[in-house]
Amino acid sequence: MDLRSDLRLFREFWKLILAVTIVAMGASAFLTWRDTPQYASDVTMFVSASSAPGDAASAYQGSLLSQQRVTSYSELVRRRHVMDGVIERLELELTPEQLAGKVTASVVSDTSLLTATVRDASPERAQRIANGIGAEFVELVPELESVGEGEQAPVKLTVVSPAALPSSPVSPSPVRNLVLGGVLGMLVGTALALGRRALDTTIKTEERLEETAGAPVLGTVVLDSKDARSPVVDPASYDARAEVFRKIRANLHFVNVDRSHQVILVTSPLPGEGKSMTACNLAVALAEAEKRVVLVGADLRRPSTAGYLGLPGGVGLTSVLLGDASLSQATQYWRDELFAVVPSGPVPPNPNAMLASQRMSTVLQELRQEYDVVIVDSSPVIPVADAATLAESCDGALVVVRYGKTRREQLRSAVLTLQHAGAPVLGTVLNMAPRQRRGPHYKAYHAETDDYVRDDHERKSSPITAVR
Repeated sequence: MDLRSDLRLFREFWKLILAVTIVAMGASAFLTWRDTPQYASDVTMFVSASSAPGDAASAYQGSLLSQQRVTSYSELVRRRHVMDGVIERLELELTPEQLAGKVTASVVSDTSLLTATVRDASPERAQRIANGIGAEFVELVPELESVGEGEQAPVKLTVVSPAALPSSPVSPSPVRNLVLGGVLGMLVGTALALGRRALDTTIKTEERLEETAGAPVLGTVVLDSKDARSPVVDPASYDARAEVFRKIRANLHFVNVDRSHQVILVTSPLPGEGKSMTACNLAVALAEAEKRVVLVGADLRRPSTAGYLGLPGGVGLTSVLLGDASLSQATQYWRDELFAVVPSGPVPPNPNAMLASQRMSTVLQELRQEYDVVIVDSSPVIPVADAATLAESCDGALVVVRYGKTRREQLRSAVLTLQHAGAPVLGTVLNMAPRQRRGPHYKAYHAETDDYVRDDHERKSSPITAVR
């Protein structure tokens, strides 16, 4: 994973990572709060070996002996014999095993110092037990090093640092526990995010969309709450959404320049991906470029073109195919005849048979002769065969993919179906992408662009004045 991939992962799953981190820190805080404070008290003992005064060799041998003994003594501190003696000395209501669980012993490196540490919920008892261990060991060593009567023991143990009363607990550590909980939460959250991304085959990036479809991404349409109220852009608008469809129009112009694509099929792998709305807005953008455009509502199963444009849909393509109306009678115009619209009309009982009829081919041929661009809004590719049937009469297809819904295998299936039907995929549109996919400069850039385009439009509309 590179830095860009890491940032994309965090941007995509930041809510999951943050939630897991908060839960982990909360659990850490709760366990810390419930944990009984523990106090530690240390007693330090010095092990010395007797040696002849002024004899360097004897002193060296004594030093080696004391270091050997201190290692052995550290192993004896928690033994039952010592624990029994401490319990009897201090009159503790503990078993030897319970007491041993409170005690640790360590040797200071390269010295003859032995430290016994006692941890207990009571600071006073921790101090008493530590000093009790020191006193018990001082009496025990002569027994361990016993020699003949009247002879001095070769090793002696002395308490050099009695246990002090601890003033603050050594555990739990709230700050450390919260930090560890936060780090653990981030690691677990990131692991879950990686797992979700590995299992998630939906299209969420332009790179994955282009790689899967094998066709260029002509534009990304950002999801906006106002789209439900006004799904079709205003031709006079210069906002970011209108600019996206102008960008799609421009990119479409440079796709497959060696082949004519006068009749464009607009479809999607599945329902609910925004193909009809994309077809309507593409018609607006193309008509703005002074193209003679006609939008054909060929989704005869769930017609929505007329509804988006605010036009009556009682007479339309179905009426023409049934012979109930002529093509001119079924044709309407949107916004001062900006572009023509042939709505779907009544829902027929056999949509695919009607779209596969010779009459449908004739309708498209007539529209080719009258208009510069024919946009055909069809049914989704996967559920029904209508789009594949229409693809035979179209020059190419524009596939609309919904962010986070369309899966890679679904998109591949739709593309292969269209290609087998003879309609190359001219490009794709990533629809309903979340706003945060755009960088922070996006809004500011379009605000400046809006002012620039609006000022240019006003200059063109104003009368020419002489410059003095």
